[in-house]
Amino acid sequence: MPVPYGFESITQNYYFVLLLPWLLTFAIVFGLLGHYKIPKNKSARSIISIVIAFFTMPFAGPLVKIIGRMGTGLVLFIMGIIFLLILFELTGTKHVESSKKGGVDIYQGEQKILEKYYKSFALVVIIIAFLIFVGSGGMSIIGITIPNLNYPVLFFLGIMVLVIFWMLASEE
Repeated sequence: MPVPYGFESITQNYYFVLLLPWLLTFAIVFGLLGHYKIPKNKSARSIISIVIAFFTMPFAGPLVKIIGRMGTGLVLFIMGIIFLLILFELTGTKHVESSKKGGVDIYQGEQKILEKYYKSFALVVIIIAFLIFVGSGGMSIIGITIPNLNYPVLFFLGIMVLVIFWMLASEE
């Protein structure tokens, strides 16, 4: 005989669809308020966090669907970044700084490529994270519908365009 208030009844009643976004919002808001100590009183921070968390309840259903769709894209993206970091460290890819004086290259030092171009790397990470958000239907939260396209093919074509642009730019 199944337990009437077991795990099955919790998942069937969509407690996780409502509870997890509420709990996530509460934890983030309470942590931010605690970090910046905006209200000095801890109970005031708790009340503010609870109220803001309840404001997420109408958006909880669509938000959980979007987060669920984003999960696989973000995992693959993070694995790609880790692969890229390991590749750069194993190959010892460095940016060599030099200047020309009288037609002779003068060596000025080396710097790891991710340390040299950390702003560009961060911008690319933010753009790809936003594209994963849009591709998983995140724009439907604010009422913008985007046609259902084959986003991996578009991403691959974008990479091909960037490689061709890079190859043509290196000839100059």
